[in-house]
Order: sequence, then structure tokens, then C-alpha cells
Amino acid sequence: MVILKQIVLLLVFFGYQIAWSNSDRWSKNKTYEEIIKHAQGGSAYYQGLLGIYLRSGEAGSSVNLELSRKWSKVAESKGHPFGSYNLANIAMSEGDFVSATTLYQDAALKLQRYASDGDPVAMYCMGEIDFQVIPTNVHRALDLFHRSAESGYPQAQATIGALYLRGLPGLLKQDSDEGIKLLSRAVRAKSLTARFNLGMAYYNGDGVEKNVYKASQWLRLAVKQNFSEAQCQLGLLLLEGGDGVVKNTMEGIQLLETAASQNHPWAKEYLKKRGSSPTSSESRKVRNKIPEKNSDLPLLDDKNRLNHARKFYTGVGAKQNYQKAYELFFPLAQNGNAEAARFVGLMNLSGKGTEKDLNLAKQWLSVASQKGDKIARRLLDSYQSLF
Repeated sequence: MVILKQIVLLLVFFGYQIAWSNSDRWSKNKTYEEIIKHAQGGSAYYQGLLGIYLRSGEAGSSVNLELSRKWSKVAESKGHPFGSYNLANIAMSEGDFVSATTLYQDAALKLQRYASDGDPVAMYCMGEIDFQVIPTNVHRALDLFHRSAESGYPQAQATIGALYLRGLPGLLKQDSDEGIKLLSRAVRAKSLTARFNLGMAYYNGDGVEKNVYKASQWLRLAVKQNFSEAQCQLGLLLLEGGDGVVKNTMEGIQLLETAASQNHPWAKEYLKKRGSSPTSSESRKVRNKIPEKNSDLPLLDDKNRLNHARKFYTGVGAKQNYQKAYELFFPLAQNGNAEAARFVGLMNLSGKGTEKDLNLAKQWLSVASQKGDKIARRLLDSYQSLF
């Protein structure tokens, strides 16, 4: 009788456990606000899920790695695999591969249990581990991504959708229609992963016709969610311009600086190489004091910025202000604009808007001349005795 009572108690206990695990499960009908509420209410499941959302920008949330880390640690402390899985991803992005590997291993076994029970988030997380962590199991990862996507989880739809656009030889046939369909579903759910993946598909021409302008539009949506990878990619696009994207040096640099402030490695490396000198190969040796940013100056595209700079320099169309002119010309010159480089050289020559420096004047005028600016070439010849 005692044994029978113990069995009944165990059955009751496990019944509560099953009920608890079924009630704590992602649903496409669950709003982001409800997820926050459940996390604040103490649910380890939703605390871990909130950490994932704050890292990956699901449901339109803004990326916040520090807050993501905090919620994930809370979930991990309660033994939930979402916490350790998400901390592993953060460690991986920071280059801490040893910690990431350990955390992935801690998460994998428990995630498998949740995935076997049909949890969409767990299936996606387990699929990601299988897809990218050695030893990989891509076949199983694809199966997990498919099952999670079929359950409606947007991040899985965005991932398998992007893979359909490219295809995986011998594993996944390229299917642009299916890829766009899945990405579109995830986009409607405000998935950052979908927005970014779609942007990069248009940029690279993966399964869709290459369209840099469309790529920039999708990247802008991802930028609004504070995603450093999108900030970096869009920043570089704006610095290059072309293919329907209006060149905008200042916005491009601003985006790269924002990405670098979030420890994005490519953005940090680009800004480090760029330094305070022009980026063109013929002007690497030019050094100059970078003018302080003026919050009154609008974030203009390069064409309008050049027009405003001319007005401030000449006093035609605006009150003459050499300092503002220099602040506008300098970043354009730094990014290889020949006319702006000529004006920066002239202003270093005359001391208008900046300190007088004949050596810098010669170097900036040389940059402009080498880029085909004939006026700069004549100025170099005219002032040869000074140099």
C-alpha cells in the first residue's frame, strides 16, 4: 500500500511537471509583452526566451546584449537550457570559443529533451547547435529547422528560408519561391533574422535578382532594431554608394561607429584602418586633425553635404562660415572625394577653418590631383615654391 501511494504521488508529481512544461511553451499567439510579463513572473522558460529575443531581435524587439546576458544568466541559474544556449551565442560573438563550446555542450542534452517534446524554440536552438558547432550534424539541423518553421517559429522560418535561397548541395535543393515564402512569413512577425537575411540575399543575389537598393531598405529595418551586423553592412553600403544607394559618408561612418561601440569586429577594424586619414591608397600618409562633430550639421548625403560646404565656404546661399565648411568638407575628403580634398587642401594652405599647415595642404591637394581634379593640379603648380 505504501509503495502504491508512492507511485501515485510520483504520477501526480510528473503530471504537474508535464502540465508545467506544456504551459511554458512558445506560441505564435504569445505577444512580446506577454513574454516579458512571464519572465518577470519568474518562469525560467520565458526568462531564457526573453534573453534569446533580446539577442536576436525577434518580434520587433531591439537588440540589447547586456540585458540579454542578464536574463540568460537567470535562466541558466535555474537550469534551463535556453539560458546556456544564449550565453553560448553571446560568447561566440565575442570570440570566446572555449566558453561557447562548454555552454553549448551544457545546453544540448536538455534542449534535445525539449525538442523531442515538440517545443519550436528548442528545435530551432538545437538545430543551430547541430548546424554550426563541431561535430556538426547538418542533416539533423535541417530537419529541426523545418519542424520549428512548420510550428510557426519566425527565426526558424527566416533561417531555413535563407538556406532555400542558396541551397545546400546534396542536402537542400535551391528553391527561391519557398525561401521567399518562408522569409516573408518571418518578416510579417517582425523577425530581425528575416529582415537581415532578406537584405543580404538581395545584396548578394542569393536566389533573388541582385538589388543593392532593396538590400539597403531591409538593412535599414534591421538597423532600427539596433543590430550591429546590419549597422556595419549598411554603413559600408553608404560609404560606397551606387546601384541606387545614395552615397552618404557621415551616416555611413556613424553606423560603423555605432556597430563598433557594440564590439563589432569588422566595424572596429575598418575604423581603425581608416583612422584620421583618407582611405584611398594614394593618400594613406595624409594626417590631419579631425574636426569635432557639430550637432547642428544635418546628416546629409554626400551630394547635398558638398553643396552646403560650398555655400559656407563662399558665403553664397549661406552666411560664410569657414569652420562649418571645413567640418563638412573633411569627411568627404577623407572618403576620397576629389573636390572636397581640394578645398581641405586650400583651407590648410590659408588657415581658414583650420590650422595653417603647408605640408598637409600639399598632401590634400595631391590627393585631389591624383583623383583627376584639374584645379588642384594647377594649384600645386602655382604654389610649388611654397611646398
